Amino acid sequence: MQAPIRFPLKDYTHSKIHLHFLVLSILIQAFGAICTKYAAESSSSATPIGIPSYLIIYVIILGGMGLQVIVWQYALKFYPLSFAYPFRSLVSFIVLVAAVLLFHESVSVLNIGGLTVITVGVFFLARDKEFFS
Repeated sequence: MQAPIRFPLKDYTHSKIHLHFLVLSILIQAFGAICTKYAAESSSSATPIGIPSYLIIYVIILGGMGLQVIVWQYALKFYPLSFAYPFRSLVSFIVLVAAVLLFHESVSVLNIGGLTVITVGVFFLARDKEFFS
């Protein structure tokens, strides 16, 4: 049986600066989810120019999605997909915190437990010595 192909990050870049693009992509994606909730709650309020506020929010979200795709693709130039993709699960953590802080939603023990498992898994992935040696 042939060993799986491994892509150490040191072959892709001399600097860890590109990790910031992964983080930025995650933050943009979380921002879109938070804005969607805000748009849903602002349903029919109109702006001074007569356009419903939720339409303006959706235009902002679409712009953010375009930016997120560009940033994500740039990050994938420097990291293997098997390394980068699990970081996207951290969006759930950011959205959960935002739901509590911005929208005063309740959180269950299962929510916290599930996100803890996800966060620990991403932490161990990021600590993989092959990727950062």
